[in-house]
Amino acid sequence: MHIVIAGIGRVGSELARRTSLDGHDVVAIDKQVGAFDRLGSEFNGEMVTGEAFDVSVLRQAGIENAEVFLAVTSSDNANLMATEVVRRVFKTPKAIARLYDPARQPSYHALGIEYITGTQLIANVLYEQVVSHDFQFHVTFPEGDVEIIDFTLNGQAEGMSLNELEVRNKLRVAAVHRNGETIIPTKRFLLAEGDLVVAAARDGVQNRIDHLVQEPR
Repeated sequence: MHIVIAGIGRVGSELARRTSLDGHDVVAIDKQVGAFDRLGSEFNGEMVTGEAFDVSVLRQAGIENAEVFLAVTSSDNANLMATEVVRRVFKTPKAIARLYDPARQPSYHALGIEYITGTQLIANVLYEQVVSHDFQFHVTFPEGDVEIIDFTLNGQAEGMSLNELEVRNKLRVAAVHRNGETIIPTKRFLLAEGDLVVAAARDGVQNRIDHLVQEPR
């Protein structure tokens, strides 16, 4: 599989190494030449310097033959623009963008862009989507009323246990992203203001947790 990865930071470099070691044809894009140092000696793909949304850079990376494009730069705007170019100009079958600011989710939804939030969670979930296709993230399952969501906790959640946040048969937490680390929490895990929570949620649960969720900025 030909995979183009734009943004060779912590997430992008991990994805590039893992997919290239699996035998895929991987091209890494970054506007900073020094970013490619993160790839290490294990990486056996190609490297292209430039902006992720630049058509000529994308062509140099072989986007016209790519099955997958991953935009995981540190800029939400760059990721959105690059993904839109790849989808609309090159018709790449799978294009996924990294999203830093949860408040921008409605824009991504409106454009129909697949996206992932979190750091280590991004690497793990994207890897599964690209390689095994076993997982889908941020979609509502067509057969039911359950979806995968994320939300940021406000000060009222400070010190709550995970068990207190979850709602039986309505809300189940999968991961918590805090201070650059993604945690798979236990029931006794204590939550904090600013935690980004990823959970499986059923319709009707929102009014049970609204008072604990940060308002979009």
